[in-house]
Amino acid sequence: MYLRTILFSTLVLFCTGTALAQRPGPEFWRKAGCEPLEPRTKLEAIEDKHSTVIIKGFTRITTVEVRGVRIDAIEMRELGNAARTKGLVVVLREAGERPDDNRAFVDYEEIEPLLNAIDAISRVDETATKLAGFEARYKTQGDLEMGVFRQTSRGTAVVLTTGICDRATTTISLDDLAKVRAMIQEAKSRLDEIR
Repeated sequence: MYLRTILFSTLVLFCTGTALAQRPGPEFWRKAGCEPLEPRTKLEAIEDKHSTVIIKGFTRITTVEVRGVRIDAIEMRELGNAARTKGLVVVLREAGERPDDNRAFVDYEEIEPLLNAIDAISRVDETATKLAGFEARYKTQGDLEMGVFRQTSRGTAVVLTTGICDRATTTISLDDLAKVRAMIQEAKSRLDEIR
């Protein structure tokens, strides 16, 4: 009888000790296994809030069109909170049998560095390295990635990518990258108007 009590107590202690050692954390609320634990942009932080009303205003930039790319100027705030967060949403749509959309948030503070990066990677060519191929890349905190690379012996291509898990990728020309830059600049101007 004494041995049974000790074994039962040991079993209960072992089970409760294991259960108490497991701490639920932010990873419990992740939407997917490969997404980051914490939001990387201010816009993502507001978008991911629970149990609150989020007010979102947006303007789709349509003056220039690039196939597979959509850019929106956006502002978000919680209901009852005057503080708002502004930025961009860049949506890429992959072509194919089952088109896939993916988006990336760019906070307002990141827009100017993004425009500067587009200018810089647009000028990269074969003189940047002594090797046969070249590539220049830029990535925002919200996982918008741009890369310029040698496509053929005389041509350069641009790859735009959004997302972590279900990435969407679009290949465009340098001329289309200039149009994307113009769309981003226009979105920034729209956001500046609502100060």
